[in-house]
This record gives sequence, C-alpha cells and structure tokens, in this order.
Amino acid sequence: MKIAKIKSSDYKDIQRIYNYYVQKTPFTFSDELMKDSEAIQLTNDGIKYAGYIALKDEIVIGFGIAYPFRVENIFNKTIKLTYFLNPTYLRKGIGTKILNHLFAELKEKGFKEIIVNISSLNKPSIEFHKKIGFVECGFFQNIGTIKEQEVSMVWMQKKI
Repeated sequence: MKIAKIKSSDYKDIQRIYNYYVQKTPFTFSDELMKDSEAIQLTNDGIKYAGYIALKDEIVIGFGIAYPFRVENIFNKTIKLTYFLNPTYLRKGIGTKILNHLFAELKEKGFKEIIVNISSLNKPSIEFHKKIGFVECGFFQNIGTIKEQEVSMVWMQKKI
C-alpha cells in the first residue's frame, strides 16, 4: 500500500469510492450520486490545496482532499477535509496515513485549523477523529433525513 499525491485522472476513482457511501450508507449528507463535474472539481481542489490517494496494487482504495472552508478571506488559514476509504480497508491505519500526509502539507502551506463535518450516524468516524486529536466544535441537531433516518451534523476541529 502506498500514499500518492492526487492527480486529475483520479477523479473517477474518487467518484467510485464516494458513490459507494452514497448508495450504501447514511454518511455522506447526500442521496444523489456524485456527478463527473463534482468529482473533477473535488479532485482539482485536492491538486490546488492538498490531496492524496491510497493505492494497493495500483488500485485507488481511498482518498483525502482539502478544500476551502469558506471563500471569505478571513478564513484563509482554515481548511476543510473530506476523505473516504474503500470499506474493505477500514481500520487498517490507511486513513491515518492519508490524514498525516494532508496535515503535513497543509501545515507547510500555512493552514492553522482543519474542519470536518460528520454524520451523527457515523459513530466510528466520530470516535476516530477524537482519537487523532479533533474536538467537537458544533452540532446541528436533526437537520436532515437520509435513508429514512434523521441525521445531525457533527462539526469537529483540529489545530495543526
């Protein structure tokens, strides 16, 4: 398994992994599959800010991408992350490796704060983030319904 910088041709693999979670879980805040144009934009954000893929036998099994938290200049030291792994490779340390690459690059680029938002239904992700130093900084209760379940949005933050 290796970690590599994201490149524009990775968008289809990112889309494939993300769309698995749209179809099979309530973890993405979306009930619509990611379109090609959205996957290309996300990939381009990863190229511009920071983005990594995990490969096993040259097949993309996960990704992590940084993109702006907000467009206003006062937030230019804060970045938001999204990342997903092929479910076969969860709890094997791969997500941590991707995040460590992201943290190092983002710190080098002068970012100070990392923000993530997580579905309240994704308890393993919330616990993972706590374990690696994120703290809960916001909670929007029952703001949506996905797969016939009410969902809250958990916001977490980490200083780098």
